[in-house]
This record gives sequence, structure tokens and C-alpha cells, in this order.
Amino acid sequence: MTSGARMRRRDPENLVHEETGKLIEKSIFLAWSSFNIPDPIYELPDFPAIRPSGALTLIQQGLGLHSADMMGFRLRLENSVSEHYRMVPGHFDEDERRLSWMSKNISLLADDVCTKTASDWLELALDENHSDADRWYLGYSLLAGRILCGSESASSNQSIPLAIAFGGFANDNMREAPHPSGINAINCLFDASEQSEHSSSLDSWISILATHESVSSMLSISNRAADRLIQERKKASIECMSALVQLIPHDIDSASHGINRVVNEGGKSAKLLVAKNLDSIAGRDWRLGLDLYDQLSTTSDDEILYILASYLYSLCHDDPSLFQIRALNLIEIGNDKVTRRLIESGFRGYLDRNPSDDHSLLAMAWNHGGPLTRSRLKGLIFQQKKASKHGFEKTLSRIAEISESQGRILSEYILGRETS
Repeated sequence: MTSGARMRRRDPENLVHEETGKLIEKSIFLAWSSFNIPDPIYELPDFPAIRPSGALTLIQQGLGLHSADMMGFRLRLENSVSEHYRMVPGHFDEDERRLSWMSKNISLLADDVCTKTASDWLELALDENHSDADRWYLGYSLLAGRILCGSESASSNQSIPLAIAFGGFANDNMREAPHPSGINAINCLFDASEQSEHSSSLDSWISILATHESVSSMLSISNRAADRLIQERKKASIECMSALVQLIPHDIDSASHGINRVVNEGGKSAKLLVAKNLDSIAGRDWRLGLDLYDQLSTTSDDEILYILASYLYSLCHDDPSLFQIRALNLIEIGNDKVTRRLIESGFRGYLDRNPSDDHSLLAMAWNHGGPLTRSRLKGLIFQQKKASKHGFEKTLSRIAEISESQGRILSEYILGRETS
């Protein structure tokens, strides 16, 4: 291998190292200037934490460690590359392809290396028996700065928020009650992020923290998730909706309050998210799912109504009478697309359990629907005749009452299928 080739191989690493240094400087400065960085969770009695005099002091420490710990940097970089880079089996020069990919993804790698650096520093600070207070200020400030910058790597990390909340990265810590200082540290970061243009960068943390009952209540996860869903009127957060759903099994009151707030105060995108999650909500609390359906069904928005039509039968599976009443209300809206969706997602199951069609849903859908809806219904009505002759005759009669010609067309269709 030539020296030129070796130099080219080193170039991406050097570029990532340089970019990581810039991000460390930028992030620590941003965090320190945005809010009051909390003191360490753990302090040794004989070695109390010495709070940095300012951002410049902390930046110098951080950059010094970054420059001195090349082995740690290379390990983090290698881990980052292995997580993001995808090899091509059989490629004739995989090393060259890997270097080329690294050169094109300097920002992604530097961002991820920064998160891993913050995690390593925090791990030293959260060692209850041998805590390093200096690393707390460095790790927390770096992490907070990356969050405030909108870092994808920091916001998607699942271990850091739980480690801070419970005061340690070891799994044993998470069996205990959350650490009050850790909860305060996360609250400080949440509050600071509300003032940032990248406030949605902590949405994934909200979803992660919602899975732990004690943590979710202390951090007011329900209110935080609902607030973000309500504020993001153009693009509501999937993670925040997921957090509210995950709260249901262990904190139904808080979850119900939060989701109802979203339905009552949120914009269309937030209400759409609730509608799309009705099945998951009902799977955890059936009554809450049905109550939310009833609230959303008062809308005139076609997109929301279409989603409601998709889920109605599954929501009412255990009580067909609840389906009949709500299905009739959807049909009477007169939206042909919504009615077709209702037929496709629920009518076959409904007729299997109630072939006589006591509420005349088939006839109502026929009379309120257009040609495509009636095309969908013909086969179902033919099946109804096989299962319940009385129900079929009632359906045919109701259709003919409103339109004699439509009743005749349907009758001829059924006769044609029987003789074919």
C-alpha cells in the first residue's frame, strides 16, 4: 500500500475528529448559555464538585479530553460506522467504498460520536461509588447542547434519558425509584428545549420515559406530550402520541386527560394521530377508545372520518349494537368514500354476526351511496340472502321504498347470480 493510499484512509477519520471538536465547542457553549446546568447527581463527600466558572473553561476541558483520548475517539467512531454503514457482500474493494462513505457522512458520524462521548462522560459521572463530578458538567452540557441543536443521534438515544432519571447506566438502577436529582436534570433539559427551535428533538425521550410509571408521573410526561402535540399543528409528533398510548396501562387518568386535550385543542394533524391510534388505545382501554371515537366523529373532516370508518368495527367487536348505531351515523353523513371504507372494513364481520341486519345498514348504505358503494354492496346482499332470507327481503324492500328502480336493479342482479 502506498503512503498516498494510507493518507487517504486517514482523511475521513481526521475530518470526523475535527468536526467532532467543533460540535463539542458549539454544544457546550449553547447549553451553558441557554439554562442553568444542574449540579452532579452524585458527589463524593471528600471531593465536592467544583462548578466551572463558565462555558469557556468547560469547552477547554472538553476539547482537551477530545484531543488526548484518541483511542476512545477511534473506538466511538468505529462503533458509529458499524451502526450506520452497510457493507455490500462481494464488493471488490470494500475498504475503499467504506472510506468513501465516511467522507460523505462526516456530519452524521461527528454527531453520533458526540453523543457517544457524552454518554461515556456521563457514565463516569453516574458511577455511584466512584463518581466523577467534572465529567458530569462535561457530559450533561455536551448532551444538552446537542439536544438544543436538534441532534438526531442524541434525541434518539434510549439509554441516556433512563440513565439520568435513575442515576446510573446499570440495569439494577432502573428497578429502583428514580433519582430526584436525575429527574431535575431531565426537567431542566425539557424546559430549556421548549425555548429552542428544535423543541421537537426530545419527543423520542418522552416516548422512552413514558414506559416507566414513576418517571412518567414525576416528569409530567402526559402534559408534555399533549402540549407538543397541540403546538405542532402542521406535523404532530408520532413519539408523543406513542407516549400517551404507553401511559394507559399504568396511568389511565393521566393518559386520558392528555389524549382528550389533544382531541379538544389540537389541530388536524394531531387529531389524525389520535384517530390512527384508536385501535392501540382501545386495546389498552376499550372505553377510552370508544369515547375518543365519539368525540372525533363530530368532525366534518373527510380524512379523519375515513380513518374512523376503518377502525369502527374493531372498536365495537364485542358489542355489535354499538357498531350499528355508529355505522348508521357515518352512513348518514353521505360521504361515499367513507361509506365504502366502512363496508370494506366492517360489514362482512357485522353480517356474519347479524345476518338479519336489524338496523338496515345495507339498505341505508345503498340509498346514501353512489355507484361504487352499491357495487360493493351487491355481493354482500347476495350473501345475506343465503344466510337470512327474511333479512334479505327486508333489505330489498327498504331499498325499493326509496327507489323502485334501484330495487328492481338489485333484484335482477341477485336473480342473475342465482341462475348463473
